[in-house]
Amino acid sequence: MENVINSLNDLIISLFGALVAAGGVVVYLFIALFGLLWAFFIRFYIAYRMAKNRNRDTLAWSLLSIFVSPLLTWILLLIVGDKE
Repeated sequence: MENVINSLNDLIISLFGALVAAGGVVVYLFIALFGLLWAFFIRFYIAYRMAKNRNRDTLAWSLLSIFVSPLLTWILLLIVGDKE
């Protein structure tokens, strides 16, 4: 019985050590994920504001900036100008 307890103890210690070692990686992955989400939000928000300021359909232009190049979407919004 003591062997089983020692084995479980060693297993728990090694799993905890692996989690602590992987903790740094998890933090970096979280930061990378946050950065990607922030970038998608910014590209969506810029297209939204540009379309709103030009009285264009905000949802369509925002979705276009997500599925197509946001730079191309912004240039197109500059070209089409204000809706009368």
